[in-house]
Amino acid sequence: MKGYLQNTSARGYFTLQRQIQPGGKVQLEDAFKSIGHQSGLEETQVTEFIEFLQNQVLVKGSWEYFEAEGKPFGAKTPAKKTPAKKATPKKKAASDKGKSPKKANDAKGAGRALRRDINEAQGITVTPAAIIDAPYDQARGLIEKTNDRSVLKKALALTQHFGGKERHMRHLMKRMEQIY
Repeated sequence: MKGYLQNTSARGYFTLQRQIQPGGKVQLEDAFKSIGHQSGLEETQVTEFIEFLQNQVLVKGSWEYFEAEGKPFGAKTPAKKTPAKKATPKKKAASDKGKSPKKANDAKGAGRALRRDINEAQGITVTPAAIIDAPYDQARGLIEKTNDRSVLKKALALTQHFGGKERHMRHLMKRMEQIY
């Protein structure tokens, strides 16, 4: 989906699951990934998606829609352009049979916790419960590997709820002092 939308009002708006400042631009592809599933449209239906944005989502403020830099979408846009755009994704889909289609919530910064994505990408699976449930010798190794303060804080809070975890608590406190 080619093109972008621009905030031409004097104030910023939080919409499309992101903050858009005055003069800020959002690619239509990112907007579709954020809320396209609500419209019930396909990614190739650009003009219908823009109408959906105008009527349903972006009712406040002043917005302009552009096909390319300085080339606005207009009412005079020929309907022949939409079928041409439909042919392009079909060709890509035919050549990428082995790849899975992207989900609608894969947009960057679209309301997802990015910290979790980073931790999953690095393969970090240390949780507070894993630290507390492990025997002290294993827990010590897990604590030393963990650099995430929130995991250590939650594990420290859990030690107060379980008996016999004083060694865990002391080691967690030392590790938190090292990190801070």
